[in-house]
Amino acid sequence: MFKKLQLLSILVLLQLFAVSIIAQKSLIKAERQFELKAFDLAIESAKLALDKKPECSKCHYVIAESFRMMNENVDAAIWYRKMEKFDDLPNEFAFNYGLLLKRMGQYNKAKQYFKKYAEVNPPIGEYFAESCEFAKMELSSELNFELNLYSASSKFTDYAPTFFKNKLVFASFRNDFKRSLEKQNPSLIQNKGSQLFIGGLGVTGDINSVNFLLHDDEETFDMGPIHYAQNAPICAITRNNFKNGEKQVFSQDLELTLYTAQVEADGSFNNKVAYPYNEAGYASGFGTLNEAGNIMYFSSNRPGGYGGFDLYVTYYKNGEWTYPENLGSTINSEGNEITPSFTKGKLYFSSDFLMGLGGFDVFASTVEVGKWTYPQNMGNGVNSPEDDYYFVKHPAKDSYYLTSNRLGGRGAHDIYLVNAAPAEKEVVNVNFEDVMPAAVSIEDDIISDVAPKVQNVKLEENVVDEAIDETEFTKSNKTMVDGSSVIDFSKLLPPKAVDLNKSNARAVSLVGAKRVAFGEVITTSSNVYFIQLAALFKSAGNIEDFIPLKRYGSIYKVRHTNATKVKLGYFMDEAQAKEILRKVKSLGYSDAFITYETLNTSRMELVEVAEKTMHSYSNTEFETDETTGVNYKVRLASYEDPIWFETEKVSDLGIIEQWSKDEWTIFVLSGYSTQGEANKARLVAHSRGFTDSEVVLDRDGILEKLQK
Repeated sequence: MFKKLQLLSILVLLQLFAVSIIAQKSLIKAERQFELKAFDLAIESAKLALDKKPECSKCHYVIAESFRMMNENVDAAIWYRKMEKFDDLPNEFAFNYGLLLKRMGQYNKAKQYFKKYAEVNPPIGEYFAESCEFAKMELSSELNFELNLYSASSKFTDYAPTFFKNKLVFASFRNDFKRSLEKQNPSLIQNKGSQLFIGGLGVTGDINSVNFLLHDDEETFDMGPIHYAQNAPICAITRNNFKNGEKQVFSQDLELTLYTAQVEADGSFNNKVAYPYNEAGYASGFGTLNEAGNIMYFSSNRPGGYGGFDLYVTYYKNGEWTYPENLGSTINSEGNEITPSFTKGKLYFSSDFLMGLGGFDVFASTVEVGKWTYPQNMGNGVNSPEDDYYFVKHPAKDSYYLTSNRLGGRGAHDIYLVNAAPAEKEVVNVNFEDVMPAAVSIEDDIISDVAPKVQNVKLEENVVDEAIDETEFTKSNKTMVDGSSVIDFSKLLPPKAVDLNKSNARAVSLVGAKRVAFGEVITTSSNVYFIQLAALFKSAGNIEDFIPLKRYGSIYKVRHTNATKVKLGYFMDEAQAKEILRKVKSLGYSDAFITYETLNTSRMELVEVAEKTMHSYSNTEFETDETTGVNYKVRLASYEDPIWFETEKVSDLGIIEQWSKDEWTIFVLSGYSTQGEANKARLVAHSRGFTDSEVVLDRDGILEKLQK
């Protein structure tokens, strides 16, 4: 019996050893496939290893990193979260997880992981933790540029826009264009590489303007980006190894090669010549030429640089290109600097290390006194939490194009048209001592029934509304030695400091107020996901076209520089936004895409409330119909900062609505079918401290005072 138990134990150990060997082999295979950038195969092999060894942290890491390299952020985040329970994590785990979270706009959590990485690498960890604060600040700033999707974008990766005469040339993995390939080249029929295309400019040009740049026998399915010299028949071309949807830059890349060629009248090229200083075993690419074609900037990870890919310059002299010169530490960093473009003395490029919003951000630099200036981030609008690169300026217009894989585009990577925001109107300085006060209209909701007197703060309600009796005011003062009086602020202020202007209900006109929230209070500038449905440039647009989408969220109008955007939302989770976008597109809204932005109530207008939100009030005593016709509501108070509003005091009296007027936030109660019901709610609100509350009319989204 004892011998049988020994034999059984040996068999179990052998079986466990065999399982461990199989798991180890699968893991080694997965790691090798990851190195070869076969990320989909690496995921399959790592999952096979997990079947044998479920607690394999290295297997989890290969899967998480593979999804990250494929730009599948949600799947990558799922696998990274699974790894949080392991103790034997690689040092790079915290850093790469932080990079992923930053790309997803989760800056606070990203900062936490960069701080953890700082325990291993203090300079880099602290630098990227600081970059999260920079990103939050930048994302909440005003948009300096307006982006619109290039109309010829496809559902695949479209990238590397550049200009040839009055046309746009770009590379794409699209498969809706077919070539007449000879039978002797059957391997090209199923080729998955990108091709070069030429099409019209602007967002209004249609897909019919797009065609192949190269003839059937010239396309090699591995060319792009391309850049033309504006005043010379020469172009710079990169032979690439890109895959649809995946990252295009890896610090240890070996397979990017730089060429120059002669340009034909139709934009095609011939006599392709390899750049003489392509470095064996390293990558050189993303070449861009100056107007004359005798200066070329490019990116390379060759030895002697400052990080991964650095920017270099080379000159065409005496019939040949000079040895490349590194642009120096002002431009280049410990990360990757790629996709340069040079126009009229300004160098644009992208970096994944310099302070930015997420992945690659676009920067600009010029030469002053013989030195490059410190790169300036192009800011919110051009840049997003995702990768933004291939930024090029139109040679004759104040417009740009770029490539981005930001959320919600039509494909994996998309091309966007970029226009500078309209300049602010010139501010005229006025000497107010020379200006007489303007007459006050009673339509402006300003109380002027009494002569100006010294005003006090009603402490229990914090409302500036009562004139102080002069005798009582004198009693509350102390007398100084010289006989003058000074206010005893300890008797006038509550125990904690308050904002004396935080609530001033009747001093704010209702004219122009817009509803921004229904059944909730927006108190902070959170970063959220919207689904953009349309951009209105000249007309108000027909919101009725988007009513069916109320099943997925509320519909907003958001003012952006020279246009009003119709958006669905908002969503706090990226995965939810992606799933809703899929449903929206399935209903025929093919141009919809996701935006990630800061809630700005001064620009928002809630025009249709989500069905789910409306149904949440179906079992209450309040009406759940939206704003249609004439509705009686109760205007409670107006605040400079909505954080002062005490929701709990009136949440049982009606449905809380938040309205915005310039820098003021106006809180309103709704849900009443008659004026009498609204007035009852007003009386209760008054007794609870909202002494300036009043019944108002809502005429299809326009608040009006009741006529007396």
